[in-house]
Amino acid sequence: MTVKPETKFGNEITKNIKAYWIPFTVTAKEGVPDLIGIKDGVTIFLELKCINKNSINISPPQIATNFNIFTHGRNNYYIVQDTRSKVIKLYSGNKGKELKEQGFKCPCNMELDPKKYSKERIYNKLESYIFS
Repeated sequence: MTVKPETKFGNEITKNIKAYWIPFTVTAKEGVPDLIGIKDGVTIFLELKCINKNSINISPPQIATNFNIFTHGRNNYYIVQDTRSKVIKLYSGNKGKELKEQGFKCPCNMELDPKKYSKERIYNKLESYIFS
């Protein structure tokens, strides 16, 4: 059985960022973010995307759900990894429409390039940002 890139990426996140993680599966309501993380009283929602070209496949329910979570609490993000370069970009949850239109070229909150940072440093920076 082939493991989806988003599943592998989610496993990397949950392994490298110390928090209590709740993964959502394909059986969850359409549009629900892939991961919920809880740490030190802060709850976050992550929509995971893996790409191998500029475009990012985001469904209308994902855009709507993430936008609504963002407007009611702001602690949600799209986290996108380019499977070729392993660059990770973090976007606020209200940027779904822009991501769908502009793809990986859309301005982001944070860009983490493995050519510049170690894997440990990448996940430390992500953890600090998303749980702040």
